[in-house]
Amino acid sequence: MLPKSLVVLLLLSCCTATSEPMSMEQWNQSDLSWQLPTDEITELLAGDQSFLALKRAAFTAKVKGTILLIPDWSQHAASPKYLNLLRKEFNDYGWDTLAIAVPDAPFEDDIAALDSYKMQLQQRVAAAMASVQPENNAIIVVAQGSSAALLSQLYADKKLQEPQSLILLEAYLPLAEQQRSLPLAIAKQQVPTLDLMQEQGNRQVAAQWQLRKQLARQQQKLLYRQREISGLSAQAETQQRVLKEIYGWLSYQGY
Repeated sequence: MLPKSLVVLLLLSCCTATSEPMSMEQWNQSDLSWQLPTDEITELLAGDQSFLALKRAAFTAKVKGTILLIPDWSQHAASPKYLNLLRKEFNDYGWDTLAIAVPDAPFEDDIAALDSYKMQLQQRVAAAMASVQPENNAIIVVAQGSSAALLSQLYADKKLQEPQSLILLEAYLPLAEQQRSLPLAIAKQQVPTLDLMQEQGNRQVAAQWQLRKQLARQQQKLLYRQREISGLSAQAETQQRVLKEIYGWLSYQGY
């Protein structure tokens, strides 16, 4: 593993040499390389592109599996919006955690740009899944925002290997056409799903909340649970509430 200072210098010199500005993903990688312990930082390969991942081991003798954390495209792998807490706290409950960086959000608000992001996300999640499968069998995916919505579509279309359980944190899509199809995608994929909505969060999630439940029943989705989270995401009490909801959901499934 390269020293943190060298990683940052290499990123800066690369961008200077090519006269191109650093992407948001590169900035996040630079910041996290400074902030986090070296032994948590690793890189994975999706096709010919490497990407950052943050890996932590369980603090228990028996490991239940791996919780794979996938941020929204506006967040980084150690996002203070739930993910950083979850990737640390679940180590005490017998889970390894792996949080991955996602590609930068699309610059253009159209279907082609969204599909491009979706393909890159698919490759990264597949690479992350492959990296932890030799270690244990149980893989739980916790995904946020637009990343969560696109993953639901990928699972519904059988384009990704399904995890043992899926937790959606405010799953939504920015385009109205795509958003309208999201409730059916969530209902059609048969992964046991915990669907969490922020009480004062995205309005698109709230507008479809009842429809998601109705379609899950129509499609005979066996394990689907909705929970509304009160409070602001930045509050410690709210973050602990999300942790407890996920822990309760996994306990219900026998983990």
